[in-house]
Amino acid sequence: MDIVLVTTVIASLFLVIGAAEPLAARLKLPFTVILAVLGVMIGAGAIFFLRTELTDALNPVAEAILGLPIRSNVFLYVFLPTLLFQATLGMNLRRMLDDWVPILVLAVVAVVVATLSVGYALSWASTLPLAACLLIGAIVSTTDPSAVVTIFRSISAPRRLARIIEGESLLNDAAAIALFGLFMGFVMLGMPDPDLGAALVRFPVLIVGGAFTGWLAARVAVWVMALFSRHELAQISISVALPYLAYIGAEQSIGASGVIAVVAAGLTLNLTGPGRLPPQAWTNLREIWDVLAHWAGALIFVLAALLIP
Repeated sequence: MDIVLVTTVIASLFLVIGAAEPLAARLKLPFTVILAVLGVMIGAGAIFFLRTELTDALNPVAEAILGLPIRSNVFLYVFLPTLLFQATLGMNLRRMLDDWVPILVLAVVAVVVATLSVGYALSWASTLPLAACLLIGAIVSTTDPSAVVTIFRSISAPRRLARIIEGESLLNDAAAIALFGLFMGFVMLGMPDPDLGAALVRFPVLIVGGAFTGWLAARVAVWVMALFSRHELAQISISVALPYLAYIGAEQSIGASGVIAVVAAGLTLNLTGPGRLPPQAWTNLREIWDVLAHWAGALIFVLAALLIP
């Protein structure tokens, strides 16, 4: 694929992201809804110009749009670490540590129970193999708390309740994705009816291995960043590399959960970074990550919507 066309398409997607926010404000619709609608329109337009006989001038652009390598690995390895890492940097961890017991119960224990309940209920009520049912259970076992947190803020709900929900929302996604990867491994190995005991034994290994990898990577990164105390751009560059190296290291090196590794790395940096980095550098680092997460979240909606037509 021509690099000029690819660059043009990517730059145009950023134009779409830039135009979507004021358009959403004007139409009083959610930003993500506008992004999804625009993504569908772009995908449909590309198909139309590629198949129509009215003109062939836009065929290269349409082919570049439809030829974008939009695969599940793109979302997992490119966008997911950015979103998870930025979410951990924006959390008030010292206040959430006071409620670590309910957060972990809701984020890990409840997710496992919900996954197994949905999976076994579906296996009894359908002809699908157990591994596929457990995969579906892992997908539907977590909910998006954005609407709930918004309601809490509008009705002035107790701040502790909102903190628990926000902390649980970050960790339950990580737990669900780890479960999904675990059950997907059974599917890839051709085991339609996996041994539940073996799966439950494997799950803590995924969690602990990923947490240790993320913690170790973050400690090394903070140590290096402290050495570069006079070079703010170098510190920010190291922070950008951290979640990706933690994710890939956990997934590819020790077979642990890359999602847990990213969360652990972000939590470690959130706890230790403010004390090791200059205040202005830490503020700028978090602002950079806010922008990166905004781009990543918007691109997810646009690229996923491109596939709909």
